[in-house]
Amino acid sequence: MLRKRAVAIISGGPDSIGYACLWKLKGYAIHPILFSYGQKGLKEVEVAKRLFACLNFEAPLEVDISFMKELWKGIQLTDEGIKIEETYKPSVVVPLRNALFLTIGMIYAIFIDADVVIYGATLSDCSLREQEDKPMYPDCTPQFLEGLQKALNIGHFWNVTKVELWSPARESLTKSELLRRSFEIMGDLIFETWSCYLSGNKQCGKCESCMNRKKAFEEAGIIDRTKYES
Repeated sequence: MLRKRAVAIISGGPDSIGYACLWKLKGYAIHPILFSYGQKGLKEVEVAKRLFACLNFEAPLEVDISFMKELWKGIQLTDEGIKIEETYKPSVVVPLRNALFLTIGMIYAIFIDADVVIYGATLSDCSLREQEDKPMYPDCTPQFLEGLQKALNIGHFWNVTKVELWSPARESLTKSELLRRSFEIMGDLIFETWSCYLSGNKQCGKCESCMNRKKAFEEAGIIDRTKYES
């Protein structure tokens, strides 16, 4: 009997890798996609590939879209002239990055006959900006995901069934709740994931992503044994 397949949009972080582990537990073969998009934290790709072997995921598809760096100017994660901040600012958001990733993921799913495409956006990523009625990361919201799923399904000739898009946010999972569930499956491998926006020998411990990681471990009640620079 053929196993069900899930295309997983994965960075090196605990959210995307942990969420893929949840779907593997449901009986899905995990087919990861790794993206090089000109990010300063490219080490996440190296870390992810090492963890895939430990978690028995399928061989990853590596996609180089680093040319997008020329479009994503003024963005902390891709523009060398912009400093990585320690707290959230809108310039940390890479515009429509997830829309691009998920569209490519959907194309991949069509050709390997996958049932779902998943990515690691959590409900915590959908929190509203201070004094604004707008989400911190717009392309992490369930509304965005459901709208994109509908658009992509309209835009292709489907022979059998439509591919669904899923995320922790769509399942109402916060970052800390996802971390608790992931830790139960991954054990100490969870500390080897990579959240940092930079590519140092250790995770910096200061950027917004590192700070969110620390907060999630604290809220999940898990002692954080991640190696940080500070």
